[in-house]
Amino acid sequence: MDKNFVVRDTRKIEHFTAGDTCSVAEVMHPVRKKLPFGSYSLAHATVTPHGRTAQHKLVKSSETYYILSGHAVLFVDGEKVELSAGRAVAIAPSAVQHIENESDEELEFLCIVTPPWSKDDEKIM
Repeated sequence: MDKNFVVRDTRKIEHFTAGDTCSVAEVMHPVRKKLPFGSYSLAHATVTPHGRTAQHKLVKSSETYYILSGHAVLFVDGEKVELSAGRAVAIAPSAVQHIENESDEELEFLCIVTPPWSKDDEKIM
């Protein structure tokens, strides 16, 4: 790596359907893109209008969501958290969670996972 920074454009990264059913583009992940650091992964995620993710948990990783647009409810271990643009929520490892998009627009958010997201760490309930 020649530089001490990495720039990625979410509009140019292919999205895929994650295990929890939201659409994800891995923006920064030390396994897929060489980074000058490796303590977290960053993904751009969307949930369709009135859609929801599958109930899941990350066993070893904590997860932070930062909402870019839309309105939704996050359920964490049975508790409801209202989400809208500008809100951030940190979720502890092993907390059972899912998001329900309650709006007529796409829910768009960033997921920051530390240690970096791993398919083996995600458990669909």
